[in-house]
Amino acid sequence: MTWRTVHVRDSEQMRLKLDNLLIKKHGIEVTIPLSDISMVVAEGGDTIVTLRLLSAFSKYNVVLVVCDQNHLPTGIYLAQNGHFRAYKKQLNQLGWTDKQKDKMWQTITYMKIANQLDLLITLDKSDESIKLLADYLEHIEPGDKTNREGHAAKVYFNELFGKKFVRVTQQEADVINAGLNYGYAIVRAQMARIVTGYGLNPIVGLFHKNEYNSFNLVDDLMEPFRQIVDYWVYSNLQEADYLKYTHRLELVNLLNARVKLGNENCAVVNAMDKYVKEFMRNMDSKVIQWKNYPIISSLEWEKVNEV
Repeated sequence: MTWRTVHVRDSEQMRLKLDNLLIKKHGIEVTIPLSDISMVVAEGGDTIVTLRLLSAFSKYNVVLVVCDQNHLPTGIYLAQNGHFRAYKKQLNQLGWTDKQKDKMWQTITYMKIANQLDLLITLDKSDESIKLLADYLEHIEPGDKTNREGHAAKVYFNELFGKKFVRVTQQEADVINAGLNYGYAIVRAQMARIVTGYGLNPIVGLFHKNEYNSFNLVDDLMEPFRQIVDYWVYSNLQEADYLKYTHRLELVNLLNARVKLGNENCAVVNAMDKYVKEFMRNMDSKVIQWKNYPIISSLEWEKVNEV
């Protein structure tokens, strides 16, 4: 199991050295075994990345996240057909029935709202909002036909960040939205790596079906993990003026935070892997009996230092 997330800022070059990532920066060279790496996040427009390294990233299923001049993730480089039985996996995926997908989306929506509710309780938020989310949780239909997810999200974000808070994804977003956008992009990239690594096609989703979105399934599956980012942003960015480099490092490092999944306490990246395996088992068996999901109130993260 790979575990390391590497954040590279303003390096001169990233290239392959044997089976290692070699980073050149300010006259210093650092090497990291590719077998240890799950993700590389790179920011700084002058970095040179060699084709041999990109080819090795594909071989080792390392996802590369590229950031723009505003330090926001804008691109994801993933291995193509990283699973040795990808054709069979994708045939199975195309055979998922609408009934299966609706039941699974109902289950994922339940997990997401349960985490939102759990976080509001943990943060001692208003009884009214907690009761509303508890009610939404008990009335989720297959396929979430009544949009309990959307109603819950409005109550949840207003309770976390105030009645005037509005979710935006534009680059000019305030610090809270900037933190959420950055963190979600990191979680999304890691989920995309896992999904493709298990031979699934990320385009074919359950609920998300946007023809312009290459990651519909990823956007479905990551929903119960978004609250990891929400919790960190709530705890760290309320008084911040802008999203600093150390903030970005800590958001990336959330993949190594500890979270409870069933009876286990494991790193978020490992929880995501186990979660996708369980998702596949349920879809292949055609019987949706899935109970274990990350318990966000158990989240434990560590501060990181700028390097």
